[in-house]
Amino acid sequence: MLRRKIDVFLKQWKNDTNHLPLIVYGARQVGKTTSILKFGQENYKKVIVINFIENPEYKTAFIDFSVNNIIKRLTYMNPNFSFIPNETLIFFDEIQSFMDVMTSLKFFAIDKKYDVICSGSALGINNNHISSISVGYQQEYIMYPLDFEEFLWAVGYGDDFIDILREKLCNLEPLDKLILSIINEKFDEYIILGGMPKIVSEYIKCKNFSKPYYLQKQLRKDYSNDIKQYVDDLDKSKVEKVYNNIALQLGKENHKFQFTKLGHGARFNSYFGCFEWLKSAGIVLVCNNVIDIRYPLPLYEEEDNFRAYYLDSGLFISFFDTDTNKQLRVENEFSAYKGALYENVVLSELYKSGFENIFFYRSKDSTIELDFLLQYNSEIIPIEVKTKKGKTLSLNTAINKFEEIKYSIKLSRQNIGYTNKIITLPYALTFLLKDFLNSNNYKKLINQ
Repeated sequence: MLRRKIDVFLKQWKNDTNHLPLIVYGARQVGKTTSILKFGQENYKKVIVINFIENPEYKTAFIDFSVNNIIKRLTYMNPNFSFIPNETLIFFDEIQSFMDVMTSLKFFAIDKKYDVICSGSALGINNNHISSISVGYQQEYIMYPLDFEEFLWAVGYGDDFIDILREKLCNLEPLDKLILSIINEKFDEYIILGGMPKIVSEYIKCKNFSKPYYLQKQLRKDYSNDIKQYVDDLDKSKVEKVYNNIALQLGKENHKFQFTKLGHGARFNSYFGCFEWLKSAGIVLVCNNVIDIRYPLPLYEEEDNFRAYYLDSGLFISFFDTDTNKQLRVENEFSAYKGALYENVVLSELYKSGFENIFFYRSKDSTIELDFLLQYNSEIIPIEVKTKKGKTLSLNTAINKFEEIKYSIKLSRQNIGYTNKIITLPYALTFLLKDFLNSNNYKKLINQ
């Protein structure tokens, strides 16, 4: 059983005397059901599980939304159900198959006899299908694939090890060479595997990449099938074409998504909805260019100039051909996709850490290219994902040109360091970046 960050959140949710019904969203196979069931079994006398895909007949229990009536009908339908007030967790799973259950949450919140958690794949969840949303009577939690910290837990590294990483980073002190070597090695494994729990668990079990590779291929097919099933108001072939084309476009030099590659006459306006659907489904991340580096960055966003990535690097890798996969798994060679893979993982880690407003910048004359721009605590922080040794010309130029930039971050395989307003970190520490930006040492640094 993998340790997940949602475990702590769920306990805090239960211990809050004013907690509301909880909805856990997330892409397919990120571990929602497993984590919720584990939490329920450890914290309640009774756990009632209603899966609306496996048992669609339970939908008829919701002909009205009186809690007493719902409970009564459920016990009629299944005499084995036992509802103990204040000791029962009701778990509604696969709610994308019955979104009207969301309307009942208001009534469960008012009744307060039972704790309720809903879970469903972000694929297919469409609020337009809900007869009434219980606004103000529910909490939400977005669950992602494992981040690198959770991956370290999975492969045997505990909190003491991670506390060392956090302390060194917040103090801008170099890591011990052995520790740096370990986290670089584990990060390479994480890039190849991604963070889907079943795939990581299989890797831990078999100690090689062969079975995880086939699971990644299957997940890719599953997502493709879900597109066919759940896309309602868009052209399904267009959504699937975008889904399949992102990996190819990330192999290009500047990684910008080019609509002309989708077919003759393809334009942004005819495909914009496809990206929005894939984003809301939890499959794709989109990072837009800004035409200027000024606060606030969203004012300078170019809607039709963006780079698209996969939320999970394992899904990205599943699109590679056989030779490229062999290079990755056998020869540990990232080939032409190296820059895109590292950018993909870094962006995913930033999202999982809770960063919002993430952009990139490419000047019109191409003299400055910044992989990512963070807007955080009223600051603009450029990030360069460095895959080759050499000077950081774009970072240096940007620091001198834009008043809004005080410091910048370079991610590489190198150790922690700081020089000329550039903070160098190993890629693997991206998951701790928010801790660093909130640390007293960083606040002292920017106030110098």
